[in-house]
Amino acid sequence: MAKPQRVTYFKASLEDKPGTLLAVLKNLKSENIGLNGLWGYSTFGGKGELIVIPKDPRKAKNAWKSTGIPAEEGTGFFQKGTDKTGALLRSLEAIAEAGVNIRAIDAVAVGGRYGTFIWVAPDEVEKAALALDAK
Repeated sequence: MAKPQRVTYFKASLEDKPGTLLAVLKNLKSENIGLNGLWGYSTFGGKGELIVIPKDPRKAKNAWKSTGIPAEEGTGFFQKGTDKTGALLRSLEAIAEAGVNIRAIDAVAVGGRYGTFIWVAPDEVEKAALALDAK
């Protein structure tokens, strides 16, 4: 099984208008913040949600402050490995056997490799980390 690792994410509410995401990403680039993941989507009321998973959370936390956009910080799990049928099953079984409910999961496969992010409730992060043997 590919070994999942604990990751820090930043989630922010943005204006849902052209160029808002671009401005945030330009700011992160100017601070040399590399990303492991990025999700953005529209919500109701003219807002959008942005989730950023930086390679270096401490550096990103400082850079994020300079955007002036409030962000919620949280913990999830990142797993990557060789793309093969059932690649996620062992991790999903471990989480289920621990009695932890998955709140969200995203996965993509490219060029024979895959990557996935798994989110659980904040009060179940430690339980999931133990089940996944994630540091």
